Parts: sequence; structure tokens; C-alpha cells
Amino acid sequence: MTLPTATIFVDAPEWDTCAQALGGTSNTLLAGLAARLAERMGRVAADGSAILAIPVNDRAPGDTRANAITGIDITVDPAPAATDLREIRAATKQALIRRQEAPDERFALLPIVPLLPKWLVRRMIRVAVGSASTGSSNLGAVSPAANRPDGTDADWFAIKMRYPSMTKATMHHTGGLLNLLAGRTHEQVFVSVVAYQPGSSNEPLQQVISHALGDFSLTCTTNWPRPEPVTAPDRRL
Repeated sequence: MTLPTATIFVDAPEWDTCAQALGGTSNTLLAGLAARLAERMGRVAADGSAILAIPVNDRAPGDTRANAITGIDITVDPAPAATDLREIRAATKQALIRRQEAPDERFALLPIVPLLPKWLVRRMIRVAVGSASTGSSNLGAVSPAANRPDGTDADWFAIKMRYPSMTKATMHHTGGLLNLLAGRTHEQVFVSVVAYQPGSSNEPLQQVISHALGDFSLTCTTNWPRPEPVTAPDRRL
């Protein structure tokens, strides 16, 4: 199946101003947006809380591991997220402290995932996801070199999450999916979203995101210009 995906762009100054006004940071604003999306999609617990999985960079100088990350899970109330990010900020800080004291053993398996048979990886998905219902990953500032594929600055840059060969059986086994990936480049913040909720009407994802952004009074660009790719000249003799 092809999972619904969408990518939005928000002016970086507007994003930062919103985060500061709500007592948060860029990371917690993304987490707040993720929580509001989770609420709108029904990916919350019986008490209305959302459990967010947040990856944390674990790479040290000279570290050549392919998956040098760990992560934290936080439980937040989506309701006040659009008006006050201090609760999410405090929960994130406490979770980071706990992770230093007791590392999550699930992440020790990441380096061997490419070596495992696909059937075993599918069985491990639920263990890897844990109790979290939503992913919130902020790359922060992207290297300027990545924004210059041909040596000049691109007008738009985003990284999208891909789930090739995904099946409905896997999606229903894991209870669906909602992941947000954000980064910053060229005075813009991009947010890529991939989502699927089994048994729901699956309202168009861009519309759900638009409503959630409205909760934060943020404006975004979605239909950015995409000119036809330049065709390389035929250099055959």
C-alpha cells in the first residue's frame, strides 16, 4: 500500500516566534504539533493523552555507526499544546534525564536490523514501537551542502520518510502510523508527515495538518513550484 504523506514549509522566523511565545523550543513545537495531529486522528489513549516517540542523536566524534541514535517516549495532553508548550518541554527534559540513567535496551538492536530476515523484522516492529503512538523527529539545522545539489542553493528542500513495500496487514498489526520529520534550511522549516489510521475515514492528510497548524496560528506553504527536472545533455560520441 502507499501511505498518505504530505510536506509543508513554514517560515523559520514564524516557527521560532510561535515556539517562544508558547514557552517552548523548536523541538517541543514539533512535538506539540504531533500531539494535536494524534488527537485529530484518534491516536490517543482512553484518557486523551498522546504518547510521543522522540529519537535522540547519540553520535559522538569519530562515531561511524549507521544508526547512532537512542530515543525517549513522553506522554502529553494534546489539549493545551497549542497554547502552552511548557508541559511538553518539562516532560521531554525529565525523559532525557531518565534515559541517561537507564538507557533503552531496544536501541541496542538497531545496528543488526539490516542483517535480519524480513519476517523477523516484521515481528519486531511492535516491540520497537513500544507504547508510543506518534513519532516526532527534528533534525534541526540541515547542512547547507545538502541544499546545494548542483552547487547553487535550492529554493525548497525537504526530507521525506519512505516506507517501501508496506502492507495493510503490517499497518493493522502495528495499529497504524503517524510520524513527523522536521528540519531547517534556507530560512524555512519543513515538516514531512506520513500517516495511516486503520478503520478511520482517513480525511485528506493535508486538510488534517492544516487544521492542526491553525491551532497554533501558523501558516504554511504546501504547493511549492516544482519545475520539470533538467535533462542532462547526451554526451555519447
